[in-house]
Amino acid sequence: MYDEKSLQGIGNKIKLLRTLHKISQQELSQQLGVSQTHLCNIENGRVVVNLRLLMRAANLFKCKLDDIISGTFPNEEERAAEAAAGSCSSEEVRLLLKMLQVSKSK
Repeated sequence: MYDEKSLQGIGNKIKLLRTLHKISQQELSQQLGVSQTHLCNIENGRVVVNLRLLMRAANLFKCKLDDIISGTFPNEEERAAEAAAGSCSSEEVRLLLKMLQVSKSK
């Protein structure tokens, strides 16, 4: 289910997706139709994101709304994804995250 923690993680997910797609904050803000300052505030959890912006982001990143909304990455996984983003493809990062999730559940 969704809760307040889901809302808090949205900015982190958008930032991670932006990083994985190698898009600058300025480029993404233009594509979403918001100012760079507003995008920065979203990524840092200082403002709440509306549904229209979430739909635009999901379309740009070619993912489901639920991928952006549901849960948050644990700190270890987030750090691993950010570190890997510079040297791996987005598919490799997704596989790495899945491997981390499986190893944590064991």
